[in-house]
Amino acid sequence: MNVTVAGEIVGLKSIAAYYFGLDINTNVTKMEAEEALQQVLSVWKPVLVANKNLVDYIFLISLEFAQSHDLPMQIHTGFGDRGLNLRMSNPLYLHNILEDKRFAKCRIVLLHTSYPFSKEASYLASLYSQVYLDFGLAIPKLSVHGMVSAVKDLLEQAPLNKVMFSTDAYAFPELFYLGAKNARKVVFTVLRDS
Repeated sequence: MNVTVAGEIVGLKSIAAYYFGLDINTNVTKMEAEEALQQVLSVWKPVLVANKNLVDYIFLISLEFAQSHDLPMQIHTGFGDRGLNLRMSNPLYLHNILEDKRFAKCRIVLLHTSYPFSKEASYLASLYSQVYLDFGLAIPKLSVHGMVSAVKDLLEQAPLNKVMFSTDAYAFPELFYLGAKNARKVVFTVLRDS
């Protein structure tokens, strides 16, 4: 990639969970990915890449790029919309990636509280030095009890310096406002109760 462009990128985000889940094949080859791309292009459905080898290969190349440019790799985990197989978006499926020495220095941010897999995400952040957590989207999408419970789950095992917040807001300014406002209330409640 052009170094000038790489200097403008602040991070990468994967939505591999939406395609085939987070059980990424770390041994997929370039040849398998090229064959997969040929299959995808022959059908030409530009909205959906319906080939696991291709998705996994792009995921691995993205991790390599992120690591070589010291960029965080944000990974969609947990809940989403109807197109997501929730079961396969459990961050525990990232075990092979996290154990792979090639990606040991890549900062991986598990997004969306990994809800309803918040405890699993917290466990991974406590175990792997390269794993960080973000509790955006759960706030303000969940009920007040759900928001508090999810953040408590994240903080059970994860070091505090590995947990962060984003609003995950888009389009409407009110979403940014509500996300920030509710996050402050939730964090206050969780810390007060601790």
